[in-house]
Amino acid sequence: MPFQFRKEAIEEDLNRNFPSQGQGNPPLYYSLSEVVVPTYSVNSVAEGSGLPENLQTAWDFSTGSIQVSNSTYQTVINNTGFWLIDLSHAGYTQSTPGTDAIIRINDGASTKNIWARPSIAAGGAGVVVEGQVEARFVVFLRSGDTLEARAQITGADKLDIWYRQIATLNGQLINPLGFSFA
Repeated sequence: MPFQFRKEAIEEDLNRNFPSQGQGNPPLYYSLSEVVVPTYSVNSVAEGSGLPENLQTAWDFSTGSIQVSNSTYQTVINNTGFWLIDLSHAGYTQSTPGTDAIIRINDGASTKNIWARPSIAAGGAGVVVEGQVEARFVVFLRSGDTLEARAQITGADKLDIWYRQIATLNGQLINPLGFSFA
């Protein structure tokens, strides 16, 4: 014998939207009581085989960091894959407009700026404190690509960068170091 149930709210909604069915004569709940179809989510987070993004991208003991404080480009990352980048820049305004800090991808033949903080001319000699800015983003590095960074004014600009690989070159997610499903 099939499992039967009656939900008045569903019955009323069906009667309102399908008036030709006789307003419950025969009652519409009869057709609802024949089969109960279970539903479930088939994504990896729901089934317990994957972490939600905010947990999968957590900082861990594999997190790298670098502080850039000079005007020459320094290599931050030279491995392939998807990388979570978090940065904080504190700097000064120059007497002429320019760019206080830049992060770029270098493929050996050309470069592509992916983050920059422009400066505002101070309008005269000297410098004034510009304040701090923070950013968070993901970069993809192919074979031969490097992520590079520089700060404009040697010793005065501080660009702090934290990074962690979150997926391989082929998109396989990398869980935090030491994590395993129980």
